[in-house]
Amino acid sequence: MEQKFKVNQMLTNRQTGHVEKIYATTPDGQPFDLLEISILTHYEVITLEVLEEKLQQAGITYELVPVGRTYLLTVATKEDAERFIEQIAPLYNEVLQ
Repeated sequence: MEQKFKVNQMLTNRQTGHVEKIYATTPDGQPFDLLEISILTHYEVITLEVLEEKLQQAGITYELVPVGRTYLLTVATKEDAERFIEQIAPLYNEVLQ
């Protein structure tokens, strides 16, 4: 399946090494963060419970912290970020046009 987004870069916390942002662009050049999961929950592509199951099944070490009405998702390593891009991020294809 062809992705409807292109990953540009990852923002890593220098102190912890955790990946805090995975920047991507849509086909028309609009930037967004793949770790901003509220997009997926807002459009009911996935629930938080199912997302956490998928993250665990993929062997991704993560932290999911509630921030107001959304959640801050960080992954532990670049390898976890790569697994996230391969296994979780394709869900964005259902939202992007």
